[in-house]
Amino acid sequence: MSNLPQQAMTRRGVLAGLGALGLSSAFGLTACSTSTPGNAAGSGASEADTIKLYGNALGEDAQKAAWQAVVAGWEKKSGKKVKPVIFPYDQAATQLALAAKSGSFNGVSQGPWQLLVPMGILADLSDLAEGMDIPQAVVDGLRVDGKLYMLPLTASGIGLVCDGRIADEVGLKSGLTVEEFATALEKIKRQDSDLIPYAAVTKNPDLKDAVHWMWGWGSEVVTKDRKCTIGDAESVAAIEWYKELQDAKLTKAGVARTDARIMFARGQAVMYDDAPLANTFVKSNGGPADLAAAIRPLQRPTAKGLPSYNRFWGSGLACSAGKGEKTSRDFISYVATDLSAATALYKQSALPPADKKVADRIEALQKDTFQTGFASAVAEHARLSAWDTLATTARIDTAIGEGVASILAGQVGVQSGLNDLRKKVETALEQG
Repeated sequence: MSNLPQQAMTRRGVLAGLGALGLSSAFGLTACSTSTPGNAAGSGASEADTIKLYGNALGEDAQKAAWQAVVAGWEKKSGKKVKPVIFPYDQAATQLALAAKSGSFNGVSQGPWQLLVPMGILADLSDLAEGMDIPQAVVDGLRVDGKLYMLPLTASGIGLVCDGRIADEVGLKSGLTVEEFATALEKIKRQDSDLIPYAAVTKNPDLKDAVHWMWGWGSEVVTKDRKCTIGDAESVAAIEWYKELQDAKLTKAGVARTDARIMFARGQAVMYDDAPLANTFVKSNGGPADLAAAIRPLQRPTAKGLPSYNRFWGSGLACSAGKGEKTSRDFISYVATDLSAATALYKQSALPPADKKVADRIEALQKDTFQTGFASAVAEHARLSAWDTLATTARIDTAIGEGVASILAGQVGVQSGLNDLRKKVETALEQG
C-alpha cells in the first residue's frame, strides 16, 4: 500500500509525545540517579535567559508556522529566548537519550519523556496540572511514583470513525453491542461486496489497537501492579471475535493504519480506527469534500454489558530539573494555557488543547462538529495503559502487535499465541 503523505506524517510525528522507541537498554538507563523536585519548582530550580526546545515541531512544514508563532509569543511575553534543537520525530528517542547521557539535556522536550524518567533529570510538573482542567484519569495515569513529568497539551484517544452516510443506512452508531456492530458490518458487505466494512488494523506497527478490544471484554491486559493478564479468558474471547471479523471478510488482512486512511479516503472502506486528526487525513489523502463532511466518530461497541474503551492518544511537554527549570516551566505553562498559543496550535493541527478551560474559549473549535463529536464519542472513553509511563512502553506495544498479527495471519492459535505474548510482555515489564 501507499505510504501516508508527508504532511500527515509530520503532524503525527510532532504530536507523538507519548511514543517512546524502547531504547532504554541500548543507552543503559538505570534507576533514578538524582533526586527530582516536588510539587512546585525544586530548590535547585533557576531561571535562564535561553532555554532549549527539543523536538521536530520547528523543523517540519506541517507545524513550523504554528510553533514559530507560539515561541515568538512567549519570547515577547517573557523577554527570554528559545533555542531549537531539531531532529526528525523517528530519531527522538536516540537524540534525547544521547543528550541525557552526555549531560547536555537542558530545557523543554516534545519527545519520549519515559526514557528520561529513570535518569532522574526531569522536573515534576504536578503543580502546573493542578491549575488546568484536564481529566483527572489522564493526569493520574501519567504519573510515575506520584510525579507528573509530562504535561499534556492534547488528550484524546484512538477511536472509530465512519462514513456517516452509509452508517445511517445500516444502523451503525454509538451505543451498539459487539453483536449489533457485527450485524451492521454484515449489512454493508451485503449491500456492496467490494466495500471493506471495517478497515481495522490487522498488521503492525499499529496492532496495539488490540488492547482496547481486550479491555472491552474485561481483560486488564496489564494490571496497576504490572501483572500481565494476556491469555485470560477475556482477552482470548476478544481476539477470537476480532479474528472472526477478518475471517468473515468484514475486515481485511494485512492493513496498517496508513493503509486504512487511504482506503477510507478513497471510499473503499466505511470505517476504521484513528486519532482525532482523522478528518484532516481524509483531505490529505485526496478524499472528496462530501466524505470529509460526512465523517463521524463512533463510541466503540460494548461486550457483555461492560464499558468500552479507547487507547489514550496525546502529546505533551517535559523539561529538565534544576538549571533553567523555572523558565522552562513558564514556557510549558504558556503553551498549555495561553489562549493565543492554543489557538495557533489548534488552527494548524485541528486538535483541541487538553485544558478544557482553554478549549472552551477557542471560538473556531466550538464550531468544529467533528472535534466536539470526537471528544464525546472517543476522548471521554480513552484509557491509559499501565505501561504508558515505562521506558519500555513502545517495546510492549510492538510485542503485542506482533503477537496478535501472528494470530490473525493464522500462524498460531489464539490461546497459544496469547500465552506466548504474555511471556514477552512480562519480560518487558520486568525490564521497564
